[in-house]
Formats: sequence, structure tokens, C-alpha cells
Amino acid sequence: MSAKERWSPPALRSLFGDFVSDIRFGLRGLRKKPGFTLAAVLTLALGIGANAAIFQFFHTLLLAPLPFPDAERLVLVEAFKGSEKGRVSQREIQELQAEATIFEDLAAYYHSRYNVSGDGPPEAAACAINTHNLFDVLGAKILHGQTFAATDDFIRQYRVVLGHAFWKTRFGGDPKIVGKSITLDGGSYVVDGVLAPGAEFPAGARLFRQVTEYHGLEKRRHSVLARLKPGVHLSEAQEEMRKFSAKWQQDFPATNTGLEFKIVPLRDYYVASVRPYLFLLLGAVAFVLLIACVNVLNLLLSRIGERYQEMALRNALGAARGRLIRQVLTESLLLAALGGLVGLVLSIWWTRGLAAMVRLDLPGWMKIEVGGTTVLLTVGLSLVVGLASGLMPAFKLSRTDLAETVRAGGGRVSNRLRGGLVIGEVALALVLLLGAGLLIRSFSNLQNVRLGFEPEQLFTFRTDPPYWNYNKISQLVPFYEQAEERLAALPGVTAVAANQTLPFGGFDENVLRVVTLAGQSTTAQEENPFVQLQAINSTYFDVMGIPLRSGRTFESLDREGGKMVAVTSERLARQLWPDRDPIGQRLKLGPPDSENEWFEIVGVVGDVHSKSLIGTPSSDLYVSHLQFFAGDTFYALRTTRADATFIREIEEAIQAVDADQPIFNIRTMEERVADAEWQRRVASTLILAFALLALLLAAVGLYGVMA
Repeated sequence: MSAKERWSPPALRSLFGDFVSDIRFGLRGLRKKPGFTLAAVLTLALGIGANAAIFQFFHTLLLAPLPFPDAERLVLVEAFKGSEKGRVSQREIQELQAEATIFEDLAAYYHSRYNVSGDGPPEAAACAINTHNLFDVLGAKILHGQTFAATDDFIRQYRVVLGHAFWKTRFGGDPKIVGKSITLDGGSYVVDGVLAPGAEFPAGARLFRQVTEYHGLEKRRHSVLARLKPGVHLSEAQEEMRKFSAKWQQDFPATNTGLEFKIVPLRDYYVASVRPYLFLLLGAVAFVLLIACVNVLNLLLSRIGERYQEMALRNALGAARGRLIRQVLTESLLLAALGGLVGLVLSIWWTRGLAAMVRLDLPGWMKIEVGGTTVLLTVGLSLVVGLASGLMPAFKLSRTDLAETVRAGGGRVSNRLRGGLVIGEVALALVLLLGAGLLIRSFSNLQNVRLGFEPEQLFTFRTDPPYWNYNKISQLVPFYEQAEERLAALPGVTAVAANQTLPFGGFDENVLRVVTLAGQSTTAQEENPFVQLQAINSTYFDVMGIPLRSGRTFESLDREGGKMVAVTSERLARQLWPDRDPIGQRLKLGPPDSENEWFEIVGVVGDVHSKSLIGTPSSDLYVSHLQFFAGDTFYALRTTRADATFIREIEEAIQAVDADQPIFNIRTMEERVADAEWQRRVASTLILAFALLALLLAAVGLYGVMA
């Protein structure tokens, strides 16, 4: 037959008719063997569904484009001192804006929060305090109104831009809100504009206010988002930041010694902590799919052996061997298609369950749900699995003399081949089990880390008294004391602790403070570590179970107007006074030339892990919140209660002190600690589940060979 005849309309119609006939014949054959069909379909569904669910995470977090123009050029500038990550000062931002050659533009921002009142119940809304050009750097669009003026950066302005989701939920999507005033922290702010949907950065920000500088050029408060110039590679940007790091260390030794500045791609801002685990899980589910394919291959080999007599009869009646091979491949593809369809349904269910386990603070445009890409992947996997599972039976059929096999009383595929496949399945399953065991052991070791405090039966939440009404220590102290008194009176509460920077609270505005010791030279000061400042109440150490090593803790007389005192952790005491008794020593926050007050060390307490179970404890400096201004505060209640009724009672207690004060960031301390290493916990759980599934599939394959 010529090529022209082969592709003529009659020939194509005949080919299509043969294909439809093969499908009908295959479906009839599968219906006749319901046990075989069910086993094959479920096996493939488990493998394909698991792969589709994990791939959806992989695609959403690592592959899907970010919703900003040329998002691959968006980077963060971060400061590091050793392994500790800090922020960028206004002075460094201004130098980068003036001298950096790698950036098309850069913007500064930091996280804050406002109490929103009026037009509904009070609520806490996350706020980004940013330079005017943050939206320009992102390429974000304004839906209504306008953004801030460039001339207003670092000048106090009572104007805000609303995030799209917040505009919808709090103000009903009313465009007339632009130009009107809203009440934030008890003060009046004019709404300048509303962002278009999809411009959610930083993650969780619901409104935006222009940046204000309260603390001087050297204060490390800001994060920096920048857009690289076209053609600038990450390595070039890193090299220029290395030069800036060296320059600043030389120009500003008191604040920059030991500091390095690095470029981090924007995507890493969200997913850097989970990337290695995603690759690990992707490899694990690939093993599961491979085992599923081998299982189905074993089933198909068994079935083809049983059908030799049927195939020989059809061949004798005129059916070409190619048509018989095509029939085998068609049945394999049908099984894979059915398995893929069930697997897609399973992947939707699994994806929702896995999304609930993930603790990442993701923006709305990184929503993890089964989409078109996952559907295409499922179709592709089904096609590949169908062909891969059917090729060996088809090859076996093509090399077998059907008539001779039937005459010889054969018709069974060698158990040596099928046994070899099962051995491969078991080996893959054992590899997964070994990996799961190592991960579980690693995670178990983390659970045995001594935190330095007692997280059991601690219920925690946060308040943020509005600066407008509480901008002095004398105004805050009555709020603290009344709140603690009312909380302590709640049924089931035995003690109340307060700390501005609670361990595992996820709030680090006061992290990485520079300190200077009394009598210390500028050169010696350069070697001081950054400290984590914590403003606490007098009962904090007792409630948290943090042991006192020497000296004393805070007393009721340690308040405004009295001698400024501080308590240090053991690690910080060793770092600052390795050969002296820290009790009675003095230090102040900031470089030697700062005018900050001096604190006298009156006590040393045990070390605490406050951010991670891995590595060394924090270098903590504790001050009394009756002496040191701390506008926002976490409370930790020692109690066995954690139900919705208890939360309502807490809200009522706080709002009895200030009717416009909401509570937020509500968790038990055990949940906070668990979330610190949730990646390992989730990875361990999933890989163990995949390993057990693989072992089950291998057992089914072994049973199939034996049967």
C-alpha cells in the first residue's frame, strides 16, 4: 500500500473503526475479570494520585510563575551575622539607592499591625510599613485611588492603601472608601487607594502605610525588596553586595562588623524552608508509582499467559499478530486511564489534606489546589504508565510462537521474570522504609531537645495596644496590670506571663539588637553578639519554667523611674563576660555613641530555644515591660483550657480593659513548638505513609506471583 493510500479517508476510517473495536473488546475483557481490573485500577490510582498531589505542591511552590511582571528579577536583600538573620538600616538603604549598579529599583518595608475599629467589631490587621515605591518594584496595580508620594518617605503620614481582600471583607468592596477616614489604633487615617487583586506582598499584609523613621539611621528595622536590572545575574548581584558588606564594615565598624548582606530570590522568601523536603517527597512518590507500574506489569504478564490459547485461536482465524499486540496495549492504556481517573479524584482529596498540614504563610496567589497543570500531569502519567506497563507483555507476545506454546501445553509466563519484578518492588519499598526510619529518628531526636522552658498547658495569644492611645510607658503599665489581673481571674487559669517576643511566637521586631558594655572600647564592642531583646512581666520566668541560675528576676519595684535593670541568659552572659561575674555589670542597647540608658544586670537565667529546635539557644536579654516600652505583647496563660468558650472569655477580659483591643495569633505553646519543625514532621509522616503503601503493593505483587 502506498503512502497516499495509507492516509486516504477510507483507510483512516478503517483504522479508527479498528481502534474503537479494540476499546470495546478491551472493556468487555476487563468486565469479565473484575478482580484483576479492580486490583490494577486501584494500584495505579494510588500511585498516580500520590504523584499528582505531591506534584501540585511542587508546581505551586517551586514552578508556578509569581503574579508580578518579570518576577524572576525580584530579590530580597538580607543581613546576616553568622547564622543569625537580621534586617537593613535606613542608612544602608539610602546608600544602595544612590550607589548600587545592579538594581533597577528597590523598596523598603517592615511588618506592623493595626487595631481596626469602627464599622464593625475590632480586629487586628497586619500592615506593611513601606516606601512609596514598593508597588512599583512589584509591578502591582492600583484598582482605586492612588499610592503614596515619593516626597513623603520617612515622614509621618496618616494615610493608608488597602489590600484588595481587606477592602472586600472589612469595607464591602465600596470604591467610595477612597478619600474617607478609617480608625486605626484609635487614630484617623485617610484611605489613598485600593490595590488590585493579586498584589499581596508581603504575605498576609492587609493594608499599607508609608514608612516612618523613629529610631535613627542605624536602626535595623527594614526588609528590602529590589528588582534587578535586566541581564544582571544572581551571582553578579551577590558579588556587588559582598563589596557593600566590606565597605560598610570598614565605614561603620560599631554597627556592621561581622555583617554580610546577601541576595535572596523572592520565591525563596516563601518556600526556601520546604524545598529540600519537596524534592525528597517527589522522589518517594516516584518510587511508589514505579512499584505500582511493576505490580500492574506483573498482573498483565499473568493475564497474557492465561490468554495464549485465546490469542492462538484468534491468530489462526486470521487476526494479524500486530492486531493482537495492539489489543494488549489498548487494554493496558484502558487500565491506566481508569487508574488515572480514580487517581485524580484521590489527588484532590489528598491535596486538601496536605494543604491543611502545611504551615507556610502563603499569599493568596500561592493557593495549593488541584489545577489544570495537575490534570495534564495525570493524563500524561496515565499515558506513560499505560504504555510502560503494556510494552513488556506486548513484546512477550510478539516473540512467542502461539501455536507451538499451546501444543506444548504452555501458556504461562515464566515465574522467574515475575519473581524478579517482585524482588525489585520489595527492594524499592525497603529503601523507602529505611529513608522514613532515618527521618523519623531525626525528628524524634528533635522532640528530645531541652527547650529551656515548659510548653505544656500554656495557652498563648497576642495583643497590640494602639500607639495612638498608648505611646508612653505610663499609659501602657495600667493596661498590662489590669489585663494580667483579669486574665488571672479566669476559671482554670493558674498564672499569667507576658513577653513582647514570645518563644516560637513568629514575631521578631526586637531581634538582633546591638549592645555596648560599660567601659568597652569601640574595637572590643565590634565583637559583641547581637542579642534578642525580650520585654517581660515579673512572673514570666516562673510561669514559663525558666530556671534562675544566679542573682534575681524582676520585682514590682522595677518600673519606670527606678534603676534600669536587666536579666541575661546563660549563653549571652558567657559571650559578653566570659571571665567575670555578670551580676552588677552594665550594658546599653546600641553602639557606644548612642544616648540610650544603661541597664544593670541583676540576674542570669537558663538558656531557651526560641525559634528552632536545631542549633544553639538564643542570646537573650530580658527587660521589664514596666521600665521598657513594649507596645505589643504576647500573653501565656498556664491552664488546661483551650476551647472556643475560653477564647471568648479572654476577649471579654481584654476588652474590659480596652473595648477596641482585639486578640490574635492564638495558639497553644505546644502547637507553636510543633510548628517550628513542621517540615520534618510532615516529611516523616508522608514518607512513612508512602513506604507502607509501597510495602503493601510489594506484598500484593508477591501474593500475585505465589498465587
